[in-house]
Amino acid sequence: MLRSSTRPDTVGIRARLSGAKVGLPLVKRVSAIFSHTASLVTWHSHKQFELLFVLDGATVYEFQAFAPIELKGGHFMVVPPGMMHRGEQDLRMPATLLGIALAFDAPGAARNTPFTAQELDWMRRYFSMNALTVHPLGHDLRRTIVQLDKKLGGKKQGNGQLSLAELRIDICTAISRAACQLSAEDDYDSQFIVNAAIDYMRAHLHEPFFVGKLIDHIGYGRSRFYELFRTNTGMTPNDYLRRLRLEVARGLLENTARPVTQIAFEVGFNSSQYFSTVFQQYTGLTPSGFRSREAR
Repeated sequence: MLRSSTRPDTVGIRARLSGAKVGLPLVKRVSAIFSHTASLVTWHSHKQFELLFVLDGATVYEFQAFAPIELKGGHFMVVPPGMMHRGEQDLRMPATLLGIALAFDAPGAARNTPFTAQELDWMRRYFSMNALTVHPLGHDLRRTIVQLDKKLGGKKQGNGQLSLAELRIDICTAISRAACQLSAEDDYDSQFIVNAAIDYMRAHLHEPFFVGKLIDHIGYGRSRFYELFRTNTGMTPNDYLRRLRLEVARGLLENTARPVTQIAFEVGFNSSQYFSTVFQQYTGLTPSGFRSREAR
């Protein structure tokens, strides 16, 4: 079932398992690599997504048109399909790695997995969004990878049906936990990013607003930022800013005697007429009417 080769003092054990061997069309292969000294890894690419898990040691990968990425023990990375990469200077530094190549487009990819077609699409999306960035191995994911690594790299591998079933479970668990961890990180990161965007809006409330400046400040892709902002607030950045300006304006109308025109400029509107139009659209009252009602 496993093909292993040993090179003394260089690669302790190199084991490969074909997904077909365990009945997983989703998995092209699983590789366990125990590299004690630098080994040759020249330019290459894969047709599949590749999950690279590093249990110990460290290694550096180079990518065409991207900066090199260092992977240390306790971290993992997703390499997208078709991405040319290699070990830095054609060498893989000493490390213990496990790689899983995923063929989401394979016929019957969900067969013998706990995943539906919709769940595979979800995982593909998260792997794609988080490609070429380094992520820590959470406790549960690390434990799963260590367990799978031991089974692949051990000297004795069973060939019975239950052994195949155990490998299927371990492989699917590793894939699922990697995707769930990326999802959890994305949820945390998205809230952090949205909060940072809102803080920026509050700090520059009185200034002309340009989404491009906000996105440059956040340092995130435009389409992804819009998606995260809408998911977390239910609004576009422009709509959220209008509501934020109106919220501040309402407080000024209630608690100060400042003229409406002054308030309009203070909260970032370029004319009192436009301010009044938007205020009435969102509250059903003109600014003056709102102030009169609150004064009663």
